[in-house]
Amino acid sequence: MTDNTFNIAIAGNPNCGKTTIFNQLTGAHQRVGNWPGVTVERKSGHYSFADVRFDTIDLPGSYSLSAFSAEEKIVRQYLMDDAPDVVVNVIDASNLERNLFLTTQLIELGRPMVIALNMMDMADEKGLSIDMDTFATLLGAPVVPVVGRTGQGIDLLKEKILRVATDISGKSRQLNIPYARDIESELDKICELFDTTEGDPHFTRWKAIKLLESDRETRNEVRQMKAGNEILSIAEQGVARIESIYNDTGRAVISHARYGFIQGAIRECVTEDLSVASDYSRQIDRILTNRWLGLPIFALFMWIMFKLTYDLGSLPMDWIDAGVVALMQFLSGILPDSMFSSLLVEGMIGGVGAIAVFLPNIFILFFIIAALEDSGYMARVAFIMDRIMHNIGLHGKAFIPMIMGFGCNVPAIMGTRILESRRDRILTILINPFMSCSARLPVYILVAGAFFPEHAATVIFSMYILGVLVAIASGKLFSKTILRGMSKPFVLELPPYQRPTLKSLVLHTWERGYVFIEKMGTVILVGSILVWVLGYFPQEVELERDYSNDKQTIQQVYSQKIDALDLKFQESLENSEQEYHSEMIPYTESKSYQDLEQQYSALKQSILSEQKEALYQVRMEEISEITEQKWIGRIGKFIEPLVAPLGFSWRESVALITGFVAKEIVVSTYGVLFGVGEDVNEENQGVISSLRSSGMTPLVALGFLVFTLLYTPCLATVAAIKRETGTWSYTLFSVVYSVSLAYTLALGINYFGGMFGWFS
Repeated sequence: MTDNTFNIAIAGNPNCGKTTIFNQLTGAHQRVGNWPGVTVERKSGHYSFADVRFDTIDLPGSYSLSAFSAEEKIVRQYLMDDAPDVVVNVIDASNLERNLFLTTQLIELGRPMVIALNMMDMADEKGLSIDMDTFATLLGAPVVPVVGRTGQGIDLLKEKILRVATDISGKSRQLNIPYARDIESELDKICELFDTTEGDPHFTRWKAIKLLESDRETRNEVRQMKAGNEILSIAEQGVARIESIYNDTGRAVISHARYGFIQGAIRECVTEDLSVASDYSRQIDRILTNRWLGLPIFALFMWIMFKLTYDLGSLPMDWIDAGVVALMQFLSGILPDSMFSSLLVEGMIGGVGAIAVFLPNIFILFFIIAALEDSGYMARVAFIMDRIMHNIGLHGKAFIPMIMGFGCNVPAIMGTRILESRRDRILTILINPFMSCSARLPVYILVAGAFFPEHAATVIFSMYILGVLVAIASGKLFSKTILRGMSKPFVLELPPYQRPTLKSLVLHTWERGYVFIEKMGTVILVGSILVWVLGYFPQEVELERDYSNDKQTIQQVYSQKIDALDLKFQESLENSEQEYHSEMIPYTESKSYQDLEQQYSALKQSILSEQKEALYQVRMEEISEITEQKWIGRIGKFIEPLVAPLGFSWRESVALITGFVAKEIVVSTYGVLFGVGEDVNEENQGVISSLRSSGMTPLVALGFLVFTLLYTPCLATVAAIKRETGTWSYTLFSVVYSVSLAYTLALGINYFGGMFGWFS
């Protein structure tokens, strides 16, 4: 703390709305990193209130301070060593008994505290009424009722934090959780032996309690003290005496005492109106988590999500596409023909613009995922998948990082830190890349839109489902071979259902979407420039055909067709006019004249369309021959024999290689390969039309989609696997396995599809 700055720590159980409170307090002033030396996310921020700055830390969710998990160790160490000025203990008001167990331990730590009684709306729906003043008196800390998702009570919470931080709160005081006489007697003996000059006197009773709980961390710490051996000896005697009296472990006896205090406080402060009480979450769960209905309902929600992502995103996609083309046209018109203009227009704007077109789809996907998460449904998905996950040696909790993979595989792999077992973490990391991240979505939309326009949403949905199935099958294989064993038992907590707020959804969508936009300005931009360089050099190429002559020939042929059509039209008009006998209506207004004119317009438009298509085909052949002689084409031709059995051309081989850097670059690579942006004019038909004209068939397109889904997601994911597993062996195994699996399935699609005539 400085003169005008206080340090605030937010602590609470998982799913109590702790991070929501943190977001309400700090707003946009947030940053994310890792705790020093520990691979657990650290979220920090700040806010100002009454001209005072509050630096705020969102501690990991924890059920206790027993230091069994990495999260509990971090919370405990931070509260003891960093000495925050105020601890904001967030409690789920609708589940007081469970949440208050951590509160009793925070009370014993002795740090100044404010209780944020969150989810008061849920408590009201259950018919719970809480006497806030009595509750605050019993807990020795101010109690503030809040609804984190709407921001209700946040200003009052800030005021209480300020009052506690400046020592002017009448409700903030140190108290001790009362224990039975036998336990208090043993605590007194231990406290008398502590040399308080070696540590914070605040923690004397805390340490004594932990010694009676046989806490390993505290025992190791006490062992380093001057009177450490004597203290440990007395503590061991005390534990033995307590166990003999109560016929239970010291930890269990103290836990029972804490729950006794909790139940007494609840009985004193909480009343329940049975006529109002209604557990909506349980009623909804009877359907959504039903053994037989749960999985089909989840699949339906996913299909709706991708249907909306594709259909709703199509209109703004067209707007952005038109804007990118207009910008490229403008710059091409004002800049002289040079390498710089080509780099700017085709490499940078064309490459990044090809990805920017898909931003609406990305944001819609993130918005729907945020709604499912904020409502509490995603936790139910983990519960639904628990039985399936057990078949591969994991529990439902491991499916949570897999769901995160729908957004991005990198944070999803980092999210495996919530799993206690290293074996579970590695197994989940190895199968996570098969979850279809948002970076693959532009590729799906491009290819599915080109070859399956009527069923694009279903094809995209199928890719996501296939990714889940491959992940589960691979997990089953790994758990029987390289990672034998079963996961540690875990009871999955289901948070209550909540109505997501628009503010929360927009915030969460923007947080994820901003990462994607940032990626467009860094990785994708650099990748697009690299692709442009490979497609620009060497500048001088020798063409086998005279494409200019071919174009002139086409122009002449179709010009003759139009001249012949004009002549025939004039003859038809003359004949028709001679046969027309009406003095009432002029011939040019007659139906026969209008019919002839419509026929002429239709035939002329058909000829012009044929001409445009013929010119486009010649242009595509010219671009193809030019590109083949560029560096990018030479690389593709070199690799083409490897992917030819899959039905892929050299273009697909180049796109897949650049996609290893970032999947989004696949789209911009096709833009370079097809010369999209090179001739920016009204005849430029874009990547989708170019794909259709490239010789790729729907069968090959399906194999390409499957290959894109399964092979190594990107370099950032590979780096995340290396960082989280701590070894190159699992990293290389993941790359080799995913590429081999992608190749095998794509080969099978091409072989059997050709045999049975699929998509012919």
